[in-house]
Amino acid sequence: MRRFIDRIFLLLTLLSAILLLLAYLSIYVKPTLFWIIGLFGLAYPVLLLLNLALFVFWVLRWKWGFVIPLIAILLGINHFSCFFRFPFGKDGIEGKDDVKILTYNVNLFQLSAWEKNPPTHKQIFDFIRKESPDIICLQEFYVVDDKFTEKQAKSLRNYQVHIGYLVKRNNSGYGLATYSRFPIVNQGVIKFENTANSCIYTDLLIDEDTVRVYNNHLQSLRLNERNINFLLSQEFRRENQAMDEIRDLSFRYRDALQKRALQVERVTEHIMNSPYPVIVCGDFNDSPISYNYWQMRYNLSDAFVEAGKGVGHTYKKYFPSFRIDYILYNPMFRATSYHSPRINYSDHYPVVATLKKNNSDI
Repeated sequence: MRRFIDRIFLLLTLLSAILLLLAYLSIYVKPTLFWIIGLFGLAYPVLLLLNLALFVFWVLRWKWGFVIPLIAILLGINHFSCFFRFPFGKDGIEGKDDVKILTYNVNLFQLSAWEKNPPTHKQIFDFIRKESPDIICLQEFYVVDDKFTEKQAKSLRNYQVHIGYLVKRNNSGYGLATYSRFPIVNQGVIKFENTANSCIYTDLLIDEDTVRVYNNHLQSLRLNERNINFLLSQEFRRENQAMDEIRDLSFRYRDALQKRALQVERVTEHIMNSPYPVIVCGDFNDSPISYNYWQMRYNLSDAFVEAGKGVGHTYKKYFPSFRIDYILYNPMFRATSYHSPRINYSDHYPVVATLKKNNSDI
């Protein structure tokens, strides 16, 4: 009987290791070619924990099976740093020449007609004043005349503003907004087809250097109420239409993943042709174990990886282990601090990082 149990656990161990390796492979496979492998990258935290549990199981049994999960984990140890950072040596001191950046998906300030919760624009702007960043990138930016006007949105003291509207009506507007204490010398938009997402870029004069800041909101899953009920309700999962719901979720994930890949191609091509060093911010709607994240991060550093502490997650619904909001930057900078305050004014948490020029005195 014990031998039979060992064989079952050995098969489970091999399968778990293979799935973890597929998660690593997902960062190299373009979703438009083979989107299903992206599911393994999405499941990376669960697969990692499963392999760790099996490693402990075999060690406690004093069996050689521990080698399998150990090798699988070590082969992707660099990915671990994208999810968890040890807190040692991370107490960076901000200097007067440092650049403090905040990126935040504000969820339309909860001003939409269908929103059941009270508006949050006042709390969010109070939070921004308290943080006092030099550069602010807001996604799902929304103004409406009878609640929160564009004039009010632009009244944040000492900031110039670049607003890129995706939808603009007589009394409302939706899009992205980049605020800057530094002079804005140029601005533009990278439009995506057949979507409510976009990217804007803003050229800022920081001291004697011009730096281009990209503010992104990439394709989301766009789950409807039925999808959410299916994910959250055990009773709903037992209904006859469960397979239909799983199929619908799969198609939504496929379409979002593939659209993001095309959007990332547009943005990264623009970044490669930028005449200036870049800072890339925003809501990527993808985890760090994904093709799209690694394409966007190409030749750039990640503020969380360089200066973060603990578990990185920025989306507070459904998948709390996921980090989908980022601050990336050119090698001319290095991050001296990173934090993501746990405030409940949106379905995302803000991300705040401080960057120091590498040629500055330390």
